[in-house]
Amino acid sequence: MNAHWLERLNALLFRLRHVWAVGSFSLGLASYFLVERQPWLAAVLTAVLVATWLVLITENIWLRRFRGTPMEQVAQGALKLMLQGVHQEAFFFSLPFVVLQWSGGAEYFLFTGMVVAGALVSIIDPLYFRLAGHRAWYFGFHAWALFVALLVLLPLIFKWPTNQALDGAALLTALFALPSFWRVGGPRRAWRWAALVLVSASIISVPWWGARLVPPLSLSLEHRAVSVNFNRERRQPLVTGETFSREELDEGLYAYTAIRAPLGLGQPVYHYWFHGRELVDKVPLSVTGGREQGYRTWSHKLHFPDNASGRWRVEVRTAKEQIIGVLRFHVTER
Repeated sequence: MNAHWLERLNALLFRLRHVWAVGSFSLGLASYFLVERQPWLAAVLTAVLVATWLVLITENIWLRRFRGTPMEQVAQGALKLMLQGVHQEAFFFSLPFVVLQWSGGAEYFLFTGMVVAGALVSIIDPLYFRLAGHRAWYFGFHAWALFVALLVLLPLIFKWPTNQALDGAALLTALFALPSFWRVGGPRRAWRWAALVLVSASIISVPWWGARLVPPLSLSLEHRAVSVNFNRERRQPLVTGETFSREELDEGLYAYTAIRAPLGLGQPVYHYWFHGRELVDKVPLSVTGGREQGYRTWSHKLHFPDNASGRWRVEVRTAKEQIIGVLRFHVTER
């Protein structure tokens, strides 16, 4: 009777796997809208992600208790559903933050594509469970989910600037991922040990070699404008446009940006002024988080070259040169 009941429970878990996916998807999107109003949700999600690492790493230890018993299939099925739900929550919670960074440019195409791919794999059962059958790839998938989520969660929980959050996400991912990677595959040849060392070093060194490919997920450019005049008291651009004559540059141009950041977060940002491909100015600014419409800041460029006609852009970047957004305008001779 007990074995029959367990078989029915295992079959029920299998039938409910699609409902589980919908629930995790909904919970992930709900977390995005609630997390800034309820900061403790960010801490809970972080704790869940870290706890699942411990469950995954110690899987052989606690599953050993059920081997050879009717509970073995139920325990394995419950573990897979739990991990799948965590992956769905991590990716779909982070996905809206990633989408807001599309204005940053083509640099984020690879990162965005990998996050979207991870989200799709997590909800398509044939792909997900096939991936789960390859231990090394599965651990790598979990590491990717953890890394993406931490990029968002660390600034929300600890109010870390995005450059510090990137460092912390890489270090914490390597810290939790390495024990699992080292136990994959049992004994191995020397070249495989070397490959694992290389993978470990690559994860830790992401802030150095891949910072410009990783968007600052906790920041977004809510408003932007290029203007001839500016009301400093109201922090409001006046006479905005996308095309300016050479004569209008005599008193300079203002690049206005309203950057949304989590409550309590403060960090430096920079306006990079480009004429074509040439960097002509770099203006340091600061951002304080908490304002829903974005923290309003601006740079005023007074000196333009004699041959100022052509395409211009102002890139809003972090200290690690991650692009938050871009303003574009054109200068004509008349």
